[in-house]
Amino acid sequence: MKVKTTLWLATINLVGAVHPALTVDGRQLSWSVIGRMGLLQRLRSPLIATVAAALLPGCSLLPETGPKSDAVEGFATAGLKSTAALPYALVDVSADTIGFLSQPNLITFRGEFSDKRPKPTQVVGIGDVLNMSIFEAAPGGLFTPGQSAGARPGNFVDLPPQAVDQRGSVYVPYAGEIPAAGKTIPEIQRAVVARLQNRAIEPQVVVSLNQQHASVVSVLGDVTSPGVLALNSVGERLLALIARAGGPRFEAIESYVTLQRDGKQVRVLLSRVVHDPRENIFIRPNDVIFLTHEAPSFTALGALNQNVFGFNSEIAFDVETLTLAQAIGKAGGLNDQQSDPAEVYVYRYEDRHFLEKFGIDTTRFTYDHIPTIYHVNLRDPSGYLLAAGFQMHTKDVMYVANARVVDYYKLLTLINNTAVTASTVANATTNVNAAVKTRW
Repeated sequence: MKVKTTLWLATINLVGAVHPALTVDGRQLSWSVIGRMGLLQRLRSPLIATVAAALLPGCSLLPETGPKSDAVEGFATAGLKSTAALPYALVDVSADTIGFLSQPNLITFRGEFSDKRPKPTQVVGIGDVLNMSIFEAAPGGLFTPGQSAGARPGNFVDLPPQAVDQRGSVYVPYAGEIPAAGKTIPEIQRAVVARLQNRAIEPQVVVSLNQQHASVVSVLGDVTSPGVLALNSVGERLLALIARAGGPRFEAIESYVTLQRDGKQVRVLLSRVVHDPRENIFIRPNDVIFLTHEAPSFTALGALNQNVFGFNSEIAFDVETLTLAQAIGKAGGLNDQQSDPAEVYVYRYEDRHFLEKFGIDTTRFTYDHIPTIYHVNLRDPSGYLLAAGFQMHTKDVMYVANARVVDYYKLLTLINNTAVTASTVANATTNVNAAVKTRW
């Protein structure tokens, strides 16, 4: 009995050094008072008494990474709690669906822009500055002096450079306002000649572009020298404009190029433009080209070898297209001690029209981008063939579920660890008991 009392008092002193008092029924009691009250002695075992005394004040002393859920909910001033589940579509990857899923769902410039003209015809726009020279066939005409005044070689006159005004016109002496905006250089030349035909001596007109302000393209974002570039008259393609802006600052596989045209924008991986000449389309005036640094990636969660140390990963594609089999390989493969090969999932938001190809009723979904879960069974001998054809999309989430026996294994591990801890404390109690008997 004396040994038990000694063990209780030692426990009380140890815990009391950290927590001087304990609130019981609204009263703060010191541990010495609790010991005299026999609160701990009512427990039938020194081992249980020791554990109880240690656990009472110890919860706030244990290592943690943040507040517990009851604390978050308890201290909230206002909020909305809901158990409503997000509706989603579940699609089994099989021989019936792999035909759609094996095709890369690639957004392309040539597919999104309906204008299929090979290259734009350069026209004059508001703000452009024009040079104009007027030639006559003989001296003494409307713009050239007579013989007595001394004819100039060529019998021509250069008009001062003139900008196309807000009405889209330029002014030519004796010809008046000439419409210029939206016209080509030859069209403007013919219009001036027609106005001067009956006034000048066989007039001929040469018009050239002095400064270009209308037919320009903005190249912005992750390029070496972003800015506004003038288009040349022969027509320029997308990669040529990016090159004129100094080229991309990052690798093509890590860069997306967004093209804005007529209120529409399309975003394509730059490496796709580089590898497919059909994507290197002609650029038109007032287009906006924007490059962003963003490597295609997916998130790998669950029972994968990459996650055996307790961390999950966002993994870069490193290639233009990636299959599910390649994604599993990048994540280290399935964990043989933990995973269930029959429960491999890919989460993504899928386009409504794409799901309708499978015959899925999408009328119950509100949005055009529908939460979708794809299920692959790798226990099936053909599972890896299906995975080798399944195309991953950037921002996909790949999840491999634990085998059901893993929960049982976790329970056994918890029981075993508890038993080992209890045995250790019991042995310590026995040793203290033996030491006290030896001394006394």
